Amino acid sequence: MVFRKVRENGFYCFLGGCMATSLYFLSMSYSTTYERQITLHSLQNQEVLRLPNITSDERSIQIKLEQEFTCYNLPDYKFITQRGQYYVIYNFVQADRKFGCTESITLTSPGDYRFLDNVEPLVERWRGPVSIALYCPGYDFYTTMEAIAYVRHCQNSLIKEMVSFHLFFDLEHVPEAKMNISIQYTYNDHYNCSAPPPWEILTDDDTYKTNQSLLYPINVARNIAKLAARTYFVFPSDIELYPTRNFIEQFLVFVKENMNLFGANTRNAFVLPIFEVLENQDVPENKTMLKIMLKNKTAILFHQRMCAVCHKVIDGDKWILQNETKKLEIFSVGKRQGQYMVWEPFFVCTQNEPLWDERLTWEGQRNKMIQAYTMCIMDYNFYVLNNAFLIHKPGIKKEKVQLKRFNKEVTKSNKLSVLITEEIQKLYGRNEYCTMVYNTTLNKPKKKIG
Repeated sequence: MVFRKVRENGFYCFLGGCMATSLYFLSMSYSTTYERQITLHSLQNQEVLRLPNITSDERSIQIKLEQEFTCYNLPDYKFITQRGQYYVIYNFVQADRKFGCTESITLTSPGDYRFLDNVEPLVERWRGPVSIALYCPGYDFYTTMEAIAYVRHCQNSLIKEMVSFHLFFDLEHVPEAKMNISIQYTYNDHYNCSAPPPWEILTDDDTYKTNQSLLYPINVARNIAKLAARTYFVFPSDIELYPTRNFIEQFLVFVKENMNLFGANTRNAFVLPIFEVLENQDVPENKTMLKIMLKNKTAILFHQRMCAVCHKVIDGDKWILQNETKKLEIFSVGKRQGQYMVWEPFFVCTQNEPLWDERLTWEGQRNKMIQAYTMCIMDYNFYVLNNAFLIHKPGIKKEKVQLKRFNKEVTKSNKLSVLITEEIQKLYGRNEYCTMVYNTTLNKPKKKIG
């Protein structure tokens, strides 16, 4: 196969031979508005695998949503592109199953191979498409491939069916090719399941990232995973956050019944509250079980002991008191203002919402804050859903190691966030009710600008 190198709008792509269609690649800035020139997939002509034994009601919902929404997706095959200071291999390993634009909701997540033990419980509960972007500089690339093969062949078959993996690494830390084979073609979709997975054998100190003192570009990963989603609705989440069951079906019914909230010019996001459970506890199956666990203190609000205000939803105390209902509905609605000025919600959205600023890192903390501040400036409404929620992987953290171990990065991130905030205000104007708070002490943010 002959390869050619194409440069358009600052991005590089390596494509095989002659292609029948024109390809348009992403042009992205750090601002929250962006232009994407991509291949349009007509819903009417797109062939997708439908859910087995789909009911007439479910098909009715699909038809209704297909009439209302259109997806503009990235190509659905493997390709390499440059994103800032990183190379990205989109669709490095694709899910076996293809979903239509409005058939489901794609959960998207950042990660690296050390966290792939979470994929099985995640997909077992989600049971829909999942898009994961994995950071793998240097020789971590090959360990990551082994970890992907393990979860695909040695764990729940839903992983192979539902989960797509996208890999990325620094321009200065490109993995070495082996046996003169392009790294994009080195994946071997096989694993000896009698051997343990890589994350059980290797430690953090064994990673290329640690040995090279690299920072984790969490927002780059978030953006890659989200942009690669092929459904209209996406749920940008975290690989260690487990959702309630049957959420996809319930949310799509909710959409059909509340089409006024999903118009072209609406600015709405749909929030799931987050909780933690003790390490020896099972993840609650529904809100009724969660209420019992909150009452006996085997479950608490997410980051309650570190930054409770960062994840407390609108009328969260009343949310806990309300009993579970049969339908997924709106519980409360509000802005990221007042007592919620440092809120970092997790929410279902579309590709129209702002991305995350890629200059911020995991080590620097508060990496989601700029996006939330931008959405406040843009006057987004945050609708809290009544029965749906997220549970962090069992085990309650009492402190954030980043604040001590990466103190210099936290300080640097705070300074950078001030500059980014000023950029956002120049782009979108000021909103006196919107505030950015910078991390100085846990649960007691001191410095803020609005």
